[in-house]
Amino acid sequence: MASTDDQMLADLRVQAEAMDGPTALPRDDGDEPVFDQPWQGRAVAVAIETVAALGVSWDDFRDRLIAAIGNAPHRDYYESWLAALDDLVADHQLASRQDVDRHRMAAAAYRTTEDCVDDLEVFPVPIDERTLHELLTLTLVEHWHSVRFGTVIPGAVHEITATQAPRTTILDGYLTIDLGNSRLHLCIGEHRGSTGRPVEPEPARRRRCAHAELQRQWIDGAPGSWMFRMFNGDGDQMLTVLLPNPHRDDDDRILDEPDWSRLALWDTMRARFLDLPPDPIDRSRGRFDHA
Repeated sequence: MASTDDQMLADLRVQAEAMDGPTALPRDDGDEPVFDQPWQGRAVAVAIETVAALGVSWDDFRDRLIAAIGNAPHRDYYESWLAALDDLVADHQLASRQDVDRHRMAAAAYRTTEDCVDDLEVFPVPIDERTLHELLTLTLVEHWHSVRFGTVIPGAVHEITATQAPRTTILDGYLTIDLGNSRLHLCIGEHRGSTGRPVEPEPARRRRCAHAELQRQWIDGAPGSWMFRMFNGDGDQMLTVLLPNPHRDDDDRILDEPDWSRLALWDTMRARFLDLPPDPIDRSRGRFDHA
């Protein structure tokens, strides 16, 4: 016979899976919940276990999830679960809001694979306009001379470099990065259009950045490349910024010995956007191997 605790968890799972409207779990053709990444399933499981541990109703959590989705409709569905869980934990004083803010994104890190890439470690970062503006300024403006950028998709890797210090402007949610002879236009904030040509909510959602992450690729047990990536509301890649690599110089020549000072930008991004210290594992690869 199942214990009382087991029965409570089972009942909460039934209530979670029965949610409808904006809180309904994504499902496949067989009506099974869909988790594209391992952390998404963990987020659901932790929410259920936390509700059980607190002895509150599932409606308490569901109301918080409705609010999280409503406050950031462009956000990934499961990231709203994390936001609702943060709110629940803080309100019941399981942790301070400062502690939650400090550790939430770091705790959401996960390992995954993509086409032709065997082992990626992913660290989601906040996608509010201020944070994305800061991230893009740090990488493409302050470190323009040492990063490469473009898109990385099956069959094509674009490695573009700036030839002069870029300038930035922002209008109607779009950040424009002026590279001199070319420009990048990235939707990172609220996008409404003009008075005469307003943008409907659905196109605005699709255009805006809905997910951003720091990544490092593991090769034979150690990190071998580091990057920052953005995706829009349809999940399409908007931008990949390839960060300085300790095994190559700014002219992309392989170094005889690793130059660990070239991880300074990666370390800065970990500290500023994930509240994480430098990781010794980043300095564990003794020689360059082509990914």
